[in-house]
Amino acid sequence: MRNSKKAALLVAAMLGFSVGAHAADIDTSKRIHVAMVPKLIGLSVFKANEKGAIEAAKKLNINFLYTGPVTASAQGQVDVFNSLIARRFNVITTTSNNPTELAPALRRAMKMGIKVVSYDSDVAPDARDFFIQNTAYPAFGKALVDSVAKYIKPDAKIAILSSTPDATIQNAWIDALKTYMAATYPKMTIVTTQYGQSSPSQSLTAGLNILQANPGVTGIIAPDGAAEVGAAAAVQKLGLTGKVIVGGCSDPDSIRQYVKAGVIKESPLWDEVKEGELVMYVARLAYNNAIQKNSTFTAGDLGTFTAKDGVIIFSTPLIFNASNIDKYHF
Repeated sequence: MRNSKKAALLVAAMLGFSVGAHAADIDTSKRIHVAMVPKLIGLSVFKANEKGAIEAAKKLNINFLYTGPVTASAQGQVDVFNSLIARRFNVITTTSNNPTELAPALRRAMKMGIKVVSYDSDVAPDARDFFIQNTAYPAFGKALVDSVAKYIKPDAKIAILSSTPDATIQNAWIDALKTYMAATYPKMTIVTTQYGQSSPSQSLTAGLNILQANPGVTGIIAPDGAAEVGAAAAVQKLGLTGKVIVGGCSDPDSIRQYVKAGVIKESPLWDEVKEGELVMYVARLAYNNAIQKNSTFTAGDLGTFTAKDGVIIFSTPLIFNASNIDKYHF
């Protein structure tokens, strides 16, 4: 066993990665203050992140605060950051509404010695220490397309219903799904892209507008939790179940009824609760200076992860469908 461990360390060193601390080696002697700032308060996927973060914070001697704007507002996040900076929090973690608008405040935090960890939706790379990327973008783009393309014609007309025009993660997924769609379903066309502002009610309105203005649409890809719920509700409201397939990404509790009704056949995501745990592990290790931009590290029972140029990929896509959705509750 000892020789195997030495061999693993040698391989990591040869590949240019440093090896970070294992869970038992994490220094938790000093209690630190860590804030989690989602795009907005109240969205279920971010509440799942909070749940996992709270559990990990207990293990890591972290005084945890969950706070953010009530709407998907970049300025709202900046106002929260400024308050956290004034209160001298040790680490700020956040998922971004706008990567450039958030950057000046986060750069100021870093200059004051505050560690910054982005997750889900990145900020400008020079405005954070680490970014926890949900999944590899090409893999998630493929999963989003397949969530509808398997169930409609190869030359179908589809629509995209996203969150906001500036959302980093949604735009990265949309770029990835377009690349995959062009290569795999070249006759499929995107007729419109709309935005629901990460609001279920505004997403419902946008979904209704899409379907009423584009009667030929047979699939909607909604790469946002509120957008997928809004699109599915719009399909049901217009009596189009079975005629229009909705795919996207949302937590299982929010879409369960639509999956069981057949409006949503597949919905890729990841375990949001465990991602929240990982955010706290990275926050603690970043504060301790126990991981570097290119390194491997262990985050408790979550396992071993690799940071490459400060980017940490959390998971492969987890596909929710009618056969497995009742196994997940968040």
